[in-house]
Amino acid sequence: MGRPAAAGQIFDHASGRARGLLGLLTALAVLGAAAIAARGPGTAVDPDLVRVLRFMALMKGGFALAAFAGCFWRLARPAGPWRTPIYVVGPPLMAAGAIGLWSGQALPLAAACLHLGLLAVLAAALTDPAFLPDLSRLGRGRR
Repeated sequence: MGRPAAAGQIFDHASGRARGLLGLLTALAVLGAAAIAARGPGTAVDPDLVRVLRFMALMKGGFALAAFAGCFWRLARPAGPWRTPIYVVGPPLMAAGAIGLWSGQALPLAAACLHLGLLAVLAAALTDPAFLPDLSRLGRGRR
């Protein structure tokens, strides 16, 4: 028992569009945040604070990269109607926030984008029963 072929094609097409939109939005978010970050800071900032912020931005950028990879992988299969937009918008928000933290400009906005994206992706992934494969079925054929 499976889905009809036409339904599978519709779901595959929608999943492909969602993955393409995820890539496009992430590229636009990175380019936009990098363009804003290219400007110099408006005020003098303590060098130690800059080092701490940049280290945090590197860690958060790693989280954004992991979220992008996880969401891209998950969008290969149909996701729920409210999860798909979160999987598409969450990683670009996180990437833009990490770049904003690196630049030291608009820190409250950058932190809000980063943490809202992270919270949204985590909430969607942790409540998605199809996010991780059923590990009990993976080991059935091997003994």
